[in-house]
Parts: sequence; structure tokens; C-alpha cells
Amino acid sequence: SDDVKFKPAVLSKLVFGAPLQVDVSANFLLYDRLTLGAAYRWSAALSGTIGFQISDALMIGFAYDRETTELGQSQFNDGSYEVFLRFELFKKYNRMLTPRFF
Repeated sequence: SDDVKFKPAVLSKLVFGAPLQVDVSANFLLYDRLTLGAAYRWSAALSGTIGFQISDALMIGFAYDRETTELGQSQFNDGSYEVFLRFELFKKYNRMLTPRFF
């Protein structure tokens, strides 16, 4: 709908000498302001994200990442917390050819 936009993504990485890595994620943009997302790294981690678009150039958000391996079960690993601030310096919008949620 016009109020909810959905962005699925799959990312894979193959490095010789390391196991195949596959990430699957889904993000929802609500009312062009609030972003909610979740991601899963195959046999490794689970994460969630929330972000709020304050203005056209400024976004603030929070993310949490938790290991799903044995490392994540140790008493010293409670996942990672991230706070992010995105500021766009230059925006050139002469015209919009294809509106997308990226």
C-alpha cells in the first residue's frame, strides 16, 4: 500500500577457506517515517532494527544482534546493541524516475 513498503533482501558471501554465509532480511517502511526490520544469518545470528526518519536528511535508529551459535549461549555474550545516526549531506532530486524503498 502507499503507507507500508516492504523490502526483502538476500546476501550471500563465499570466501575460500571459510563456510558459505547467507543473510536473509526483511524491512518495512511505515508512513515514510518508521522502519522496522529483522534479519537472519544462516546458522549464526538473528537481529532486529528500528529506525525513525526525523527529516529528509536525518535518521536515527537502534539495532540488536544476537548469536544463535554456542558462542551466543555463553554468559559473557548477551548480543550487541547499536545506535545509529544517518545524515545525508547531498541529495539531488531533479526528478524521480522510479520510486523505491532503499
